[in-house]
Amino acid sequence: SDRKLCRPVMLSQRVLVLPNGASLRTALTSLPLLGSGSAGASQPGSSTRHLVSRAASGGASSTARPPQYCRRIVAAAAAVGAASLVSSQRSSGPRRGFALMAEAAEVRVAKEGDEVLVRYLGRLQDGTVFDATEEGGEPFGFKVGAGEVVPGFDLAVRGLAVGKKITVTLTPEEAYGQRREDWVVTVPAASVPSGLREGMQVRLSSGAKATVMDINDDGSAVIDSNPMLAGETLVFDIELVGFKQLPKMGVEIVGWGGKLVQVPKGIANSRVSQVFTTPKWPSAWPYTDRDFKRQDESNDANFYDSPRIVAHIDDGAIGAIRDFYAVQFAQAPQGEYSALDICSSWISHYPKDLKAKRVAVTGMNDAELARNTQATEHVAKDLNLDPIMPYGDNEFDFVTNVVSVDYLSRPGEIFKEMHRVMKPGGVAIMSFSNRCFASKAIAMWVANMSDGPGHCQIVGNYFHFNPEGGWKEISSVDISPDPGRSDPMWVVTAVKA
Repeated sequence: SDRKLCRPVMLSQRVLVLPNGASLRTALTSLPLLGSGSAGASQPGSSTRHLVSRAASGGASSTARPPQYCRRIVAAAAAVGAASLVSSQRSSGPRRGFALMAEAAEVRVAKEGDEVLVRYLGRLQDGTVFDATEEGGEPFGFKVGAGEVVPGFDLAVRGLAVGKKITVTLTPEEAYGQRREDWVVTVPAASVPSGLREGMQVRLSSGAKATVMDINDDGSAVIDSNPMLAGETLVFDIELVGFKQLPKMGVEIVGWGGKLVQVPKGIANSRVSQVFTTPKWPSAWPYTDRDFKRQDESNDANFYDSPRIVAHIDDGAIGAIRDFYAVQFAQAPQGEYSALDICSSWISHYPKDLKAKRVAVTGMNDAELARNTQATEHVAKDLNLDPIMPYGDNEFDFVTNVVSVDYLSRPGEIFKEMHRVMKPGGVAIMSFSNRCFASKAIAMWVANMSDGPGHCQIVGNYFHFNPEGGWKEISSVDISPDPGRSDPMWVVTAVKA
């Protein structure tokens, strides 16, 4: 049941900056391995999406590799609330015969170009389940005919009406194609960049993706660009549950100094953007130590010891958070405001024309922080080990964090510290996606990586209680740039009271 499906056509690019002289002959681009957080998974992971377009599937894992190399990818398209269901219209009335004819004429069926939402279960011929939409979770969305899923799956959905179910058996040619041994190659040690590890996903110069199968004793690397399920006959149970509505753009929240901020690219009809419209706060801190447990409880310094000069979200998501920062930072006096980016790296995702007077960054790896060209100062610090921030009271107008709040094992103390170092009226901006290093993320976060609204509530609770009454105007916004086709981007903000 651990054999899970990958959808490389939808995976974001992670750029691996190669050391001088390293050129993996295929010009690698590194991708953190995504996983379901199951025991035994030693690679970084996340949940994003399910199905693979055969045309772009050259880069998933080989069918021969053990389960820990498989990747669980959870639906992202429906992680936006904008993906609401449109049910078929039904007629009723005294003229029953005519009514039934009208009803039949009005039933909408899936056709090429439709944005559909489905639930499915995929299994091998022996009954082994390799992937499925999560029970009780959001359905999976894709555009029919756009090459976003394997060909046989795309064809099977066409003609289905809402509520209809179908079971189809796909030959390898209708799914991931036949396995090719000539797609397994050995890269000489001289061309293997430092930091490359078994299980990592890489991009070849051809655009195809591949998996590092083995690092040999002589330093050479074996990479396999076969899809994980190449050569397999697959069986899918599929149900069409609805059609996606277009997102309604434009959200208003409170920003720096209590000013109203218009977020033009916020998705107003997303469930993520509506989490705090009518806040539902628990009466007391709702979490226990178990919620903050992690698969890998070893020293974080060891995990982050090697610099990762990579982008952990795709270009669309990076652009979305940059645009969001731009509208927030514009409320403060230009050239005078200060920002603190916690759990940072070589990039803070701030606007390229940043007009801050001071940018302080903290993070796990000093070498990464030193490469952050927007930072005016940096401090390497493990906030899970020591949450006390090396700054005085009321120093910053903004405190930001990108895709790292899910790693905080002591969020109560850290959010109190954020509050302490921030000026009254300053804004804290916590942004996150459905990607993470699963072994280092807290248990309650990885329980359902597609639950954008649930994750917003978690972060909102962090603000609400730490310190209690210390934050106001807690808001959430879905700024996902292309729901279902790029990494989602969700933001929770709060103003220091």
